[in-house]
Amino acid sequence: MLALADYLESATLEASCMGHLANESSFPLKQQFQMAETYNSEKLMIQVCASIKDAYQLDEVVPEDLNSFCNTTKNIVMQRSFELLGIRRPPSPPLLENPDQVFERMINQIVDQVEVQHHHGEVLKDQVDLLFDHMITESHLGRRDKPGKEIICADPLIKELSDQLRNAGEQSERNFIQAQIQVLTFKHIYTRVRNEELGFHPTLCDFIIRDVPVKLRALSAILNSNERSQSRSHKVTLGNREIDEIYRTITTEAIRNNQVEPLRNANESAVWLQGIDELNNTFKTFADFTQHRTKRPRPHNQREVSNRASFRVINELIRNARDFYYTVPEENGQH
Repeated sequence: MLALADYLESATLEASCMGHLANESSFPLKQQFQMAETYNSEKLMIQVCASIKDAYQLDEVVPEDLNSFCNTTKNIVMQRSFELLGIRRPPSPPLLENPDQVFERMINQIVDQVEVQHHHGEVLKDQVDLLFDHMITESHLGRRDKPGKEIICADPLIKELSDQLRNAGEQSERNFIQAQIQVLTFKHIYTRVRNEELGFHPTLCDFIIRDVPVKLRALSAILNSNERSQSRSHKVTLGNREIDEIYRTITTEAIRNNQVEPLRNANESAVWLQGIDELNNTFKTFADFTQHRTKRPRPHNQREVSNRASFRVINELIRNARDFYYTVPEENGQH
């Protein structure tokens, strides 16, 4: 979370992290010192140094190579070392803020919280996108291309990413890994329908050849949101197939588009919520086909969104997704 506070430059989120660290004994001061330096948190650095009780603890917490740290860190450490030696008194408490400063600080905290909510909303929207892509590829591979599914499961990079996915902590990291798996999966599907010897129906081939680049464009936006994510997802751009070249072109466009400041959203709903609403309409279309499909058993104790957190679109989306997923095509194969 401290990394997110640094990325969003959010004082509210930084304060929340500081409160957690101050009350969380499992993070030693030495580790908190490193976190403060890594994520550019001057306030946390001050809190850590203020918690140092004597010169011996100062020696334990502060690394020997202090010269490698930024000037702000060095100044804070030096001030605390002087205080411990009795050379300098702690600074006097800050002066009271005037009413305008108090008001603007509260407004800025609201702005910070909106940015945090937007970040989490985008993560949620990406989750829904990835769920939809997963349902599409699983349906295609399970019904029309079981040999293709075996090839995909045996892909070394997909295996490596699947291992990373099992160990991922933050949902944004899981989305990032899942998006790479989907890119590789769509690439395999595209390449196989391009192979005329495999005998896929021409209508299916035409649809996949048109649709896969659209899917890859959306996935590329997730994987190329900043320079760090671009370098981490570089492996999925490699290859010498037709679709690999197409994806590299898409990636170049995504990187260029991410450098452009987006237009201000003038609608009542946040952009991520609008995206979920659009996806829900797509799920509704899928769910309409369930009357031509046979229901299959569902797991017990399926989770629902809690009453306090629920909102219409997300409840409908979850219901529509489950209605479609837990049905199978009728045996005549007409749908």
